[in-house]
Amino acid sequence: MPDDARPDRSGILVSLDFVRDPSNCFEGVSIMVRMHPGSKAIENGMASSILDVLCDRLVPVWFSDGTKKMLMHPEDCVASLVISGGAAPPHLRDEVAAWRERYGVFATKG
Repeated sequence: MPDDARPDRSGILVSLDFVRDPSNCFEGVSIMVRMHPGSKAIENGMASSILDVLCDRLVPVWFSDGTKKMLMHPEDCVASLVISGGAAPPHLRDEVAAWRERYGVFATKG
């Protein structure tokens, strides 16, 4: 990441996150991107730059602006299929299968 992405410059902290009792399979182990209150990282594009770097691997990425927590990776269409267990359309089949294989262990038992 660029030097400007340092937390003291960007107002964004990137960390590995572990949730003991996840509400969905993407919360068990993930990357958390937290924006410090008052940070201009969204306005100046730094948040987008950081998320672009992090969202290219098979690792869930969450973003929090201090008021809400949003899943940024995988995309909503993939995440909903992984969570629901529904059949994936042909163009998403491999991606959904890869996420299920890696993160299925964190699926909630109901």
